[in-house]
Amino acid sequence: MKHFIISLLMLCVSSVGFAQSWFSDDGGSEMKRNQWGIDLGVGKMSDVNGSVGFSGGVRYQYNVHRFVGIDLIGVNYIGQMVDGEGLGPNVLQAMIGLRGKTPSIYEDIAGYLGVRLGYGHDFWTEEGGLATEFNVGVHLTNTLIVGYVFNMQKINFGGGLSGKYKFNGLRVGFVF
Repeated sequence: MKHFIISLLMLCVSSVGFAQSWFSDDGGSEMKRNQWGIDLGVGKMSDVNGSVGFSGGVRYQYNVHRFVGIDLIGVNYIGQMVDGEGLGPNVLQAMIGLRGKTPSIYEDIAGYLGVRLGYGHDFWTEEGGLATEFNVGVHLTNTLIVGYVFNMQKINFGGGLSGKYKFNGLRVGFVF
């Protein structure tokens, strides 16, 4: 796993090195190179007896091309209400990842795909582990994103025991 994370970091760093010429050659110079994003979601964690789950996060996106961006800094929070107990699993995650965008389908509407990887800590069990996220959706405008998010948090309990939280939800995002 360490080799995978190091390889992903090396890929991100090397792609940033070639970003200047790639960005301007393709007409992407009209697009913002540095963007901040706010992502809000509602859904449910699989295998958790509860009603509603929610997610929220802030990320810094560096666009290396008009269709490719790197989430250099990302912080996510995912929580789930548990029946009879109130707030149950609540996970804080630090993530990096890649984000791709399609050419415009109609006017400003374009599809997107994002993959992120990082570390998360669950304050309910006081344990942490690997966090992954996959999201796909549509840019309705240059600043408004709507889509599906799947987030998985692995929890290591020690002694060879582990578990996972899987969050599925609807995400609304704002990029500026």
